[in-house]
Parts: sequence; structure tokens; C-alpha cells
Amino acid sequence: MRTALRGCCPISKCVVCSKGANKENAMSAAEELYEKWKSQFRKGFLELCVLELLSKSGRSYGLAIMEQLNNAGVDVTEGTLYPLLMRMTKDESIEAQWETPDVGHPRKYYVISRTGSALLGKMREEYERSAAARRTIMTGGHAE
Repeated sequence: MRTALRGCCPISKCVVCSKGANKENAMSAAEELYEKWKSQFRKGFLELCVLELLSKSGRSYGLAIMEQLNNAGVDVTEGTLYPLLMRMTKDESIEAQWETPDVGHPRKYYVISRTGSALLGKMREEYERSAAARRTIMTGGHAE
């Protein structure tokens, strides 16, 4: 026979014994699920933000992109951003070109491509559609 987590009786499903433990387990499970969801959400959102930045600025290099994202409240590290920039370059949503200034070290500059501009338009539409649907659900309204 198993003993309940809190140990007041030998019944494994005892509400009195396990009430606190169930709450702790639920919070732990919720935190784990949240971290998974956040990771998936951030992947798409970060790509959208990079395209938005490059669309606005015309061109930028990795460190400047990272600083702009962090300043906007999108926490990102080099270990996340540079693999994303490489993938986006491979996908041809952005283009990259090395430039060596007269002073300083060479930098890889990124620009949004035509494919990236078209993708950004579609991503903006989907983001707005999703945000509108969430607002509708939260207010109990109906989709228009």
C-alpha cells in the first residue's frame, strides 16, 4: 500500500493528505508547460521582430539587431539570434553581406529580401488576426 505524500493516512488519493502536494505538482507542471509554450511562441515572434526591424532600418548587423530587440523588451542572446539569422539567410527571407569599414572590424550586415518583405506582410496579417481572435475570446464577443 502506498502512503500519501503528506502522510496523514495510508490512502494514496486522500484529499486531506495530498491537497497541498497536488497544488505544488500542478504549479510545477504548469511551469514546465509554460516554458515549452513560451519557447515555441518566441521562435515565430522573434523571426517576425527581426523582419520588422530590418524592414524599418533598411539594414543592420547582428549586435545592433540584438540590442534593438533587447531594448524593446524582447530578451535575446547571441546563441539564439545568430542561428536564427543564419536560418533566415538560408531561407532567403533576409540577405547578408560582409562589409569592412575603414576603421573597425568586418561586420555582416543583414537586409530584408523581397521574399522576406512578402513573408512579413503575411506574418503581420496572421499576428493581427490571432490577436483579434484572442481579444474576441477574452471579451466573449463574436468574430466579425
